Amino acid sequence: MNEERTLDDLNEFWDRLADEDPMWAILSDPSKKGRKWRLSDFFETGRREISILIYQLEKEKIPVRRGTALDFGCGLGRVTRALAEYFDSVWGVDVSRKMVDLADRLNRGGPPLRFLHNPYSHLQCFADGRFDFIYSNIVLQHIQPEITMEYLLEFLRILAPDGLLVFQLPSRKRRPEEIASPPRPLPDDAYRAGLRLAAPLSPSYPPATDIPLRVVVRNDSAEDWIQDRRAPLRVGNHWLGSDGKTMLIQDDGRAELPGVLPAHEEGLVPLTIKTPEREGTYRCEIDLVHESFSWFKDKGSTPLVLELTIASSAPSQTSSAKGDAGRRDDGLDPNLDEIIPLPEQIGEDAAGQESAAFPMYGIPRETIEAFFSSRGAHLVKVEPDQHGGTEWEGCRYIFRK
Repeated sequence: MNEERTLDDLNEFWDRLADEDPMWAILSDPSKKGRKWRLSDFFETGRREISILIYQLEKEKIPVRRGTALDFGCGLGRVTRALAEYFDSVWGVDVSRKMVDLADRLNRGGPPLRFLHNPYSHLQCFADGRFDFIYSNIVLQHIQPEITMEYLLEFLRILAPDGLLVFQLPSRKRRPEEIASPPRPLPDDAYRAGLRLAAPLSPSYPPATDIPLRVVVRNDSAEDWIQDRRAPLRVGNHWLGSDGKTMLIQDDGRAELPGVLPAHEEGLVPLTIKTPEREGTYRCEIDLVHESFSWFKDKGSTPLVLELTIASSAPSQTSSAKGDAGRRDDGLDPNLDEIIPLPEQIGEDAAGQESAAFPMYGIPRETIEAFFSSRGAHLVKVEPDQHGGTEWEGCRYIFRK
């Protein structure tokens, strides 16, 4: 295999997507195709992804040095920016020169990040033991396995002793009989809900405590909600920090809606949530989710947000239930439309043009584990991962050097 030619092809492929629809190329939500991502929403997904990861590592007592981090396959810097909230120094590296150029321009006035174009199957631009933390998500799955294995070897070389490596990768393609015909999303206007509690909630609870709630769900759309068991509609909750912006625990409780909830009607759904294990002030965000597709908030609906104090002996304070807790100021320059124009600025034809299918590859889990074990790396954790889509079974790996 001519690796140089393959990497050239990858560079050209991602450069073309950077010209056509760069945010959708990274997060390929069908409803966002045609430059429909808002910059603030796009970068917020990276912030949520990393805040959840860091919280999970802390909860599971997996120590991470907060020195220098690398975002491999950085694209526009979606995750790179988020890592800068937790590490002293952060680099982003990508095979696409155009993605790297866009990342640099989008970060003007943002955190002190460094982006590097690297069109090679090695990372010789970095010295041995350079990074305390290396992260890669929805990247290696688009790279041929032979080259991925070279990158994994390079990760070990540039990872500092006792450093942590976190990456996602499909492990096998599912057989046709394992894959059912996919369900369909609702029309965008159908993702509208009103949420309230049927009874008042105490303002404070002990850590790691189950709280049974009764959530009144109102269908605020003109569409009847009819359950498809392959992609059900559910009530769920997340736990955010006291600022109402930093996601700490995603996907806590889940409860399914009735089989049919007609337009403009209400239903009562019992939902059990579990308080965080650490004391503090939190916001519990309750929302609806269409499994496999979207949270209603991401379609413009307003979640229910509860302010709660978690303490072994909680002080008395007034609880509050609010709508949107407010979006954070992400530091993005409001005049960035000239960098990634809106659809009406580039013309309908350009916004809607079709790109080639994303290349997809997997490496068996046993191959990955044997590779790192033979080189003295310790497998800290491995968990199922669905970023490869319904056709692929995958894993997220955490290794320590």
